[in-house]
Amino acid sequence: MGRLTPLIVALASIACAPPAKDAPKEAAKPVRVTMVVILASTTDTTINPKLKTLAEEVQKRSKKFTGFTIAATLDKSIPIGEAHTFKLPEQQSAKVTVTQGKDKDGRVELKVKLPGLDEVTYTCVCDKFFPQFTEYQLKSGETILVAILAKPCTAK
Repeated sequence: MGRLTPLIVALASIACAPPAKDAPKEAAKPVRVTMVVILASTTDTTINPKLKTLAEEVQKRSKKFTGFTIAATLDKSIPIGEAHTFKLPEQQSAKVTVTQGKDKDGRVELKVKLPGLDEVTYTCVCDKFFPQFTEYQLKSGETILVAILAKPCTAK
């Protein structure tokens, strides 16, 4: 399954679960995917106030990262079955494929490919961010962390 660290698995348990095998699919509505690109530092102690909760969760599992800043917030409406490539710092990229729309439990299935990691498929609750560290370290020494939110939320 690639190089998923216990930290990523622990963070994923906050809002996500393994893909459901036989979950019914909602009508083929595009899913709004938002990606927050975060730079995690081992030398800077500045934490963006919007990232306070995320920083606390990360630091419970790894004291290594002390600073967290938002580099970009990107979003794209992606039709089910299609993919979009988001640009990350230093010409890196993250590819997100919407493999299933909202199911009966309100979960969306995404396939994500990040720099230095194998492709991961997971289901996530609507309106909850799923954070993942990449294996890519910037020239500045910071590590790219992304938080992905899928939002197909419409009337139930």
